[in-house]
Amino acid sequence: MRILDRYRVLLCTCVISLGAIVIGVDSGIIGTTLGQPSFFLYIFKPGDNQTALIGAMVSTYYVGNCLGAVISGICLEKFGRKYTLIASTFGTIIGAAIQTGAINAGMMIGGRLFAGLAVGILIPVMPTYISELARPTERGRLIGIMGMGVAVGFLLANWVGYGCYFAKGDVAWRVALAMQIPPGLALLIFSLFLPESPRWLISQDRGQEAEAVLHQLYPEQDENEIQITLLSIQEQVQFEAQQRSNVSLGHAFLELFSRKYIKRTLLAIAVIHILPLSGASVVQNYQVLLYQGLGYSGEQILLISGCYGFMGVIGQAINMLFVADKWPRVRTMWVGCLVTVVMLVLILVLSRFYGDGSNINGARAGIAFIFLYSGQFAVFFNSTIFGLLAELFPLHLRGYGVSIAGVTQSITIIWLSQITPIAFAALTWKLYLIFIAAIIVLGAIYRIWLVETSNLTLEEIADSFGDNVLDISGKTEKVAAIEADQVKVK
Repeated sequence: MRILDRYRVLLCTCVISLGAIVIGVDSGIIGTTLGQPSFFLYIFKPGDNQTALIGAMVSTYYVGNCLGAVISGICLEKFGRKYTLIASTFGTIIGAAIQTGAINAGMMIGGRLFAGLAVGILIPVMPTYISELARPTERGRLIGIMGMGVAVGFLLANWVGYGCYFAKGDVAWRVALAMQIPPGLALLIFSLFLPESPRWLISQDRGQEAEAVLHQLYPEQDENEIQITLLSIQEQVQFEAQQRSNVSLGHAFLELFSRKYIKRTLLAIAVIHILPLSGASVVQNYQVLLYQGLGYSGEQILLISGCYGFMGVIGQAINMLFVADKWPRVRTMWVGCLVTVVMLVLILVLSRFYGDGSNINGARAGIAFIFLYSGQFAVFFNSTIFGLLAELFPLHLRGYGVSIAGVTQSITIIWLSQITPIAFAALTWKLYLIFIAAIIVLGAIYRIWLVETSNLTLEEIADSFGDNVLDISGKTEKVAAIEADQVKVK
């Protein structure tokens, strides 16, 4: 067996995860761009309301995320995983090009909106696509590659921003914004060679193509194993289709809030909200305020931000080596909440007593715990949440479910980003108390209501929610009978 064949699923995952690098760069680069003096001199004209325009540049990206997430669910069902990935990637390149070539604030805002729309479509595609290609025993680690992509992208954004700080003129911010394009181009090219999800193909009555993809993805499996997998997916897809009262395009959004699926939808929303409600997005987007609160300024802050980016990469590596597919998903989530609470309490105490920067050792300790916070978040949550989102829903709702969760997260990030600067000014260190309370509530939800999905096939997970699923016992005998009939025909 060729090495390429042996690691085909891994290679497919690495290609798909190039999109995560795009997202990491795209979400991180705006912070460093807004720190470039030349950007303000070029983009803003005399009389412009800079505060309002900066707020629009940040918030329109997340508005685009909301719209894109809704579109993503429909595209995933109608056009499949592969072509939705390709189209959204092309959109990120266009959005980045508009930002890079911006000549005024309006063009910059338009570029951010377009990029946000494309990223909103892209985010649900990746965990959905990867989860449908992966084996149950390796699904967590493979989605971990997506998490690593986000961490690497954010790291690149931080260091490009630091390097461009020393450049002169417009190049200081145009080069930084252009860094969104190379990973997008790489993904656009390599994604042309990806196989479509066999589960989506089966849902479209393209069983022969699905069988060919299964042979391509799992060449080490014999014909009997491939046929068992194929038959299990086919019968479960047919069974779920018979249970649906309305199969019109987009109706699944309503189905998510039906009595049968509302628990899964609410759990998905709770899972994805660990990102904004834990304070992770605040720490990411408002590092400058945090470091200023600890007594740092100027170039020091950019350098610290660059070093901060390494923690996500280190934490994600620990997740892939020691947590993903080894710890149960439920335990990973609630233990992560406990660790996050401890970290935030320590940061709160240090900000309370050393926030004026008068004690250099206290300020350094504050930086250390902010770094540790980033690392532990990657260990427990960075990729786990996206794996869970894809695992919680059956095939016909998977893209829609991940999309709805993404919409609610984007809405939360929008209002949170609007009030955070005001809250920091009014509450200072007390703001952490709100995030601590939110994490405690989320941890309790995960511990009590979240259903374990680790090492189960996507078809078996439905049984954990009490759904009617087909008994897959006896598939070997059924496949053997089919093969015997084929031999007789020959």
